[in-house]
Amino acid sequence: MTTDILDLKALEEKLLSPEPDLRGLTAEQQYERIMSKVADHPEPVVTQEDLLERLRHCKKTGRPLKVKFGIDPTGPEIHIGHAVSLLNIRLFQRMGHKIQLVIGDFTGMIGDPSGRVDARPALTDEEIRQNMSTYEEQAARIIDLRSQDIERHYNSEWMNRLDMRQWVRILKGVSASTLLQREDIRTRLKEGRGLSMAELEYALFMGYDSVVLVPDIEVGGVDQYLNMHVCRQMMSNAGQKPEIIISYNLLAGTTGARDVSGRLLKMSKSYGNYIPVTSSPEDMFGKVMSIPDEVMWVWYRELTEITPEELERLKGAVENGEAHPKDAKQLLARVVVGTFNHFDRQTIDKANADFNEKFGKQAVLVPDSTRVVEIDPQKPLIDALSRETGQTKSQVRRLVQQKGIYLLRGDQYVPITMEQLLSPSENSAPCIVRVGKRNYFNFRLSGGTEG
Repeated sequence: MTTDILDLKALEEKLLSPEPDLRGLTAEQQYERIMSKVADHPEPVVTQEDLLERLRHCKKTGRPLKVKFGIDPTGPEIHIGHAVSLLNIRLFQRMGHKIQLVIGDFTGMIGDPSGRVDARPALTDEEIRQNMSTYEEQAARIIDLRSQDIERHYNSEWMNRLDMRQWVRILKGVSASTLLQREDIRTRLKEGRGLSMAELEYALFMGYDSVVLVPDIEVGGVDQYLNMHVCRQMMSNAGQKPEIIISYNLLAGTTGARDVSGRLLKMSKSYGNYIPVTSSPEDMFGKVMSIPDEVMWVWYRELTEITPEELERLKGAVENGEAHPKDAKQLLARVVVGTFNHFDRQTIDKANADFNEKFGKQAVLVPDSTRVVEIDPQKPLIDALSRETGQTKSQVRRLVQQKGIYLLRGDQYVPITMEQLLSPSENSAPCIVRVGKRNYFNFRLSGGTEG
């Protein structure tokens, strides 16, 4: 921002209204936008000079660059950490470049060993199909899958046609010692955790995707950095011009917890510090508002289109008291909700209002987002709570012991007792129940009267 006084409203308007068409940018302007989001890594782009040269050639010839991004359907959910690369793919899409989205239905059966201390569970064809059925819908919240500038590929298309004679020729071109020198591989072998040959060859399968598609650029998280180098090598072995590597930071998780090296733990389903892209706008807003301030600045950089200069100006305004940290975080929450809900202002405002109802100065006892649930009078309340929260009954019991579930009594919420939890619902319902800080339920007896 160039003004002396930070204008949060103007910044919000800019971040909630991303310019849809960036094809008019010069090669140098595109390069600057791309480089502002790359990873904090000694060499986040391989190579930067080649990137600028190809962007200039694209402008001169009118031929868009081909940008590859691969994602393995190893689970049914995409979380906002996965979305960092997809958001940058959207940036390339808006610049007019061609996107090659590779859904790894073949590689997903192996599992990428990058950064892991143990093997991923092997997935069946049916599990892969089930996960894939939701992936496109989730990705469509971020990138325009209807665009003519996007190609969707499943790498089983060419992997299932690859014969052993071809594969042996490919294997001869890649040094085994190069693969075995990777830190994550060496750690697993040193700790005796084992490593399958399929996992060891994962980078080669990924590289073969590039040999088939011949992209100009491949993007991915820094955890894919070494895999993408193998892609470059295999393209070179095939007599092709190697792709440019562009790597992005891994998004910090919601808790702000750190690993043994002092680095912020990445967002991961296994750590439980993630937000699915399909979260309700209200839940997503509330979870963003709960992150530590240090994580807020990371998320601003990775999940919004704020420029480095604007980000420094905003951080400075918070540090010198010109802006309140809560206002900065609320702006982030509005932008994150907008990012995954097509920037619909009504949806954003509704999520914001719901948060204020629960936690603001005008907080109400029963927010509008309270979910009405009919329950069987003869069954215990724990059954309904387990079903509606998606937690096991043991987890619900632990929440009660930790005073994490409350009943509305009069004008205040009081911790629910184990007796109320396990007794037939007719003894306590109808009732308003709050689980944690953000989830409210209005439990009503089936066929009964409202509470």
